[in-house]
Amino acid sequence: MVDVPVNLYPRDTLYQFAVDYLRALGATEEEAAITADGIVTAASRWHPGKGQGMEKLFRLTIQFGNGGIQPGAEFEILKETPAVALVDAHKALGYVAGAKAMNLAVEKARTVGMGSVLVRHSNHFGQAGYHAEIAAKAGMIGFVMTNALAEIAPWGAKTAVLATNPWGIAIPRDAGFPFLLDMALSMSGQGMVKWAYREGESIPDNWVLTEDGRRSTDPADFIAEDGETFVGTQLPIGEFKGYGLALFTDVITGVLSGSLFGLTVFTDMANHDVGHFMMALNPDTFMLRDEFQARLELLISEVKSAAPIEPGDEIYLPGELEYLREQAAMEEGVPVDCKTVERLREMSKERGVTCPL
Repeated sequence: MVDVPVNLYPRDTLYQFAVDYLRALGATEEEAAITADGIVTAASRWHPGKGQGMEKLFRLTIQFGNGGIQPGAEFEILKETPAVALVDAHKALGYVAGAKAMNLAVEKARTVGMGSVLVRHSNHFGQAGYHAEIAAKAGMIGFVMTNALAEIAPWGAKTAVLATNPWGIAIPRDAGFPFLLDMALSMSGQGMVKWAYREGESIPDNWVLTEDGRRSTDPADFIAEDGETFVGTQLPIGEFKGYGLALFTDVITGVLSGSLFGLTVFTDMANHDVGHFMMALNPDTFMLRDEFQARLELLISEVKSAAPIEPGDEIYLPGELEYLREQAAMEEGVPVDCKTVERLREMSKERGVTCPL
C-alpha cells in the first residue's frame, strides 16, 4: 500500500482550497479555517486509506447537505466548574467542537492544573492527535478520546458493538517535536481494508475478522459484492485488552457525555451524535518546567539508545515518523492520491469552487 499514485501540492494550496470548498458548503470563516487546518495536517502526515486527509471533504459534503452538520452551531457550555465542563456541540463540525473543547481544557489547566471537557452531540473530529497537539503547543500534556461507529466485537464475539474509539496523547517538548501518540483501539480500520482491496494488496491476519468470525489475509473476504460495503469486525489492539479500552472509552465519551453509544452512535449520516473527551494537564503544577523538560529528555535519550533488533535501525519516538513525513511534505509537497484528486475536481465544479488541484 505504499506505491499509490499521488500528486504533490503546496500545503498552502490545499489549505486555501479546503477553506474555499468548506465556505461553499456553508461553513463560517472560523469553521472553515479550523477544519481545513485539521484536514491538511492529516494529509501532510500521509496515512493512505485512513480517510483523514483531503478525502474527508467527501463525508463533510454529504453531512452539510443532509443536516448532519450545522454551520454556525453554538458551542454551549451546559455545566462547568473551574476544572471541568460539559459542552453541547449542536452538530458542529467535529474539528471545530474538538478544538474549542481542548482550548477550554487548556484554559482550565492554566488555572487549576488540570482541565477536562466532555462534548456531546458532535461529529467525527478527524485525527485525535490533532486535538491533543493543541494542548502540547500550549505547554500542556493533552489526552483525547472519542467514540464512533461500532466496528469492534466484544472479545470472543463476532458482532460489532464498540468503535475503534481513537485516542490522542501529546507531551510538549522544548527540545524538539512533541510526543504524539495517535491511535485507534483496533489493529486497523475499514478504510485500510478497503484500500488494500482496491489496490490488490493482502492484509495481515490480525487486522479483522470475517462476518462469520474467521481470520483472513484476503481483503476481498471483508468486502461485499458491491465492492464498497465492509463486512466483518475489526480486531482490537492487544486482543481482550483493546476491547476493554474501547468499552471504557465509550462509557466516558458516549454514556457519560450524553451522546449516543454502542450500536446507535454514528449510524445515521444526518445525526452522528458522537462524544469527545479532552483533558489538558499542566506540568508546571508538579515541577518547574525546566526540570520536567530535562527529565523528559533524559528518558528520551534512554529510549533512543536502546539496542535495535537490526543493527543500524533507528528507534523512533511516538509521532516521529508522522513528524518526518510532515516536514518532508512542507518541502516537497503534500501527497494526495490521484483518485481523490479526480473526485475533488468533480465536486468543486458542481459547487462553483475553483479547484487548483
